[in-house]
Amino acid sequence: MQLRIFISFLSLLLAGSLLGQDKTRWLTVEPNHSTIGFRVPISGGVTLVTGKFTDFDLELQLVNEDWTKSNASFTIQATSINTGIPDRDQHLRSADFFEVEAYPTITFASKNIQRIDDSHYEATGTFSMHGVSKEITLPFEIMGYDGKSIGVQIRTKLNRKDYGVGSSFKHTNTPNFLAKEIEVEINFWTKRDKRKSKG
Repeated sequence: MQLRIFISFLSLLLAGSLLGQDKTRWLTVEPNHSTIGFRVPISGGVTLVTGKFTDFDLELQLVNEDWTKSNASFTIQATSINTGIPDRDQHLRSADFFEVEAYPTITFASKNIQRIDDSHYEATGTFSMHGVSKEITLPFEIMGYDGKSIGVQIRTKLNRKDYGVGSSFKHTNTPNFLAKEIEVEINFWTKRDKRKSKG
């Protein structure tokens, strides 16, 4: 009788201990259904140049399905910039702009995430580009969740001159040819990160 009581008590303690543990899911990006894109006004806003980065990675540590307890970081390979014109892309990789040999990656790592409403959040963390690191806040929206994968969209603007990108570039005919403010749209579709997940 006493043994049965002891075993029951032990089971309750174990269950309580397990319930108290954080459940962490590690997610990464599904590259075939994700995009990191940008738009740059040129010639005083007469037109736009659009482009994207094609090589990037995401680490999302989702704790108890609660974004405010979670962490996220992403890394972009700067050399993967693609505007559809090879000569222009090569120029963007040069010292006039991203200087990819010296600064091969663009990164963001969150420090905290705040909830705005059921689908909107803000991630504050360190953003590094072209050898310059700054604390910024990225607003993001949960676009969908099917129980396994999560769709996340980030829309923001960055001042390229804050990071020294294109500061030395001078267009021969048009002053201020290239806008300072870059529009960025990131769409991540996630999947289980096998590098960190078990089972």
